[in-house]
Amino acid sequence: MLKMSASITTYNDGFVRTQDDVELYYREWIPSSAEVNSVVLFIHGIGLHSGSPPYGEKILIKQLLDHGTAFYSLDLRGHGRSGGTIDGISQDTLIQDVGCHVKRIREVHKNARIFLYGHNFGGILSLYYASRFPDNVRGVIVSEYSKLIKEGMRKLREPSLVITIKDLISEKLYHKSKKFEFLTPADYERLCDKYGIPMDKSIMNSLELSSSANKGMIYGKEFFSACGVGREAQIAKSTTVPVLMIFSRKDPFFNIKGAYEILVRISSYDKELIQVDAAGHYIIEASRNIVGKWILDRV
Repeated sequence: MLKMSASITTYNDGFVRTQDDVELYYREWIPSSAEVNSVVLFIHGIGLHSGSPPYGEKILIKQLLDHGTAFYSLDLRGHGRSGGTIDGISQDTLIQDVGCHVKRIREVHKNARIFLYGHNFGGILSLYYASRFPDNVRGVIVSEYSKLIKEGMRKLREPSLVITIKDLISEKLYHKSKKFEFLTPADYERLCDKYGIPMDKSIMNSLELSSSANKGMIYGKEFFSACGVGREAQIAKSTTVPVLMIFSRKDPFFNIKGAYEILVRISSYDKELIQVDAAGHYIIEASRNIVGKWILDRV
């Protein structure tokens, strides 16, 4: 793990306020030895927050700090130390929230170029924001997001016919959307046992790495829609800024084919998909050199 001393960075944290009066938390690391010329704004994945074990200082890249890049990491509303809730949010809520952070960065760092860096659903949200506000960002890094999940996870998500019918009736009668709860290692073990599915060690390892996940986090379709899920083709077609997509060769959750389908539809000519030789779903540390070089080439 890369540990940053006070001589390398200055650490701050705080809150920005949204249009609907919600306080959103952020952390920032400012390089001590160079003037800030660019900022990486990191957006965490589902069920986690900016300080979760896969993130925190693991998002920092020394070669970028040495060249004047500051790092900024946010907590989505309803996550971590941010206020608000994700229940019933509108399609534009999350990109407006990202916009509040971008505005704050612009006020502090003036003409610094901003790169969005998102992990799984934070990745598609980053791309969604860039497709709507291309003048605000220099580029986007999407880590571990795909339209397709792997067969092992699909089996866990497929409910019985009775449950499916109950969900449909509930949605029609009470106008309630279907909810998805973030899996814990214990949940995964129980589901495998219940449905007779062999336990996948890589899935268990990734869930254990997310040990500070909000155990009670339940997500409705409004949250996924606000991230851009279901509109990947449209988002990609509207994306004109440089895009780097990163994917683990051994990701236990997502199928890389879904990431490639997004990549080929992106309108920008400056785009690429790189596979990382790492196991698991959380490859922030393993991707440092790739992300660092990619950003330096575009600052």
